[in-house]
Amino acid sequence: MTRKSVQEERRRQILEALHKCLLKKPFDQTSIKDIAAVAGLNHGMLHYYFKSKDDILLNYIEHVIERYKSLFEEWIRSESSTLENPTDFLHACFDFMVQKITLNRDLSRIFIEIWEIAIYNRKVKEKLRKAYSEWIETVNLAILKISNDKKTASRLSWGLVAFLEGVSLFSVILDTDTMETEALLKDFQKRFLKAMIDR
Repeated sequence: MTRKSVQEERRRQILEALHKCLLKKPFDQTSIKDIAAVAGLNHGMLHYYFKSKDDILLNYIEHVIERYKSLFEEWIRSESSTLENPTDFLHACFDFMVQKITLNRDLSRIFIEIWEIAIYNRKVKEKLRKAYSEWIETVNLAILKISNDKKTASRLSWGLVAFLEGVSLFSVILDTDTMETEALLKDFQKRFLKAMIDR
């Protein structure tokens, strides 16, 4: 393993450790030592890979968005030949986003806190803005596979991401039953796709 790949693996380990820590306690109560312990590293080593705890958080946000973007893009490449019907393709895209992201309560819990941090932390807000813009653009590219109207596709992708994020966050805050959330999402999916097809 090359030195660069060892460094990348260590950074990934630290980001995953932050994820695990944030499932147990808030970011402001999580120390560098906590993150290092979960990562299985000496806490002094963390400063070799990241400047500060805030730097770890900023990289974590990018890591999460990049991970889901890559999963989605990879999934689209693997499925696009089997889902030639535009309606089936959009159904499958929606299902992918719901199952992998919207219904992931751990991820939702963490992002509720990140949104709160972003209100007062300009760097976190900017990182979230960039990350969501990239995610919206990824969804936009998927919608453009079935729609030639760039303006409508752009608005739909923005609205779809906002809706799914809202449902995700509400399901945690309101502590809704997973079955109830899934029923809401299925109903929305049916209406959303009908609106797309009837245009």
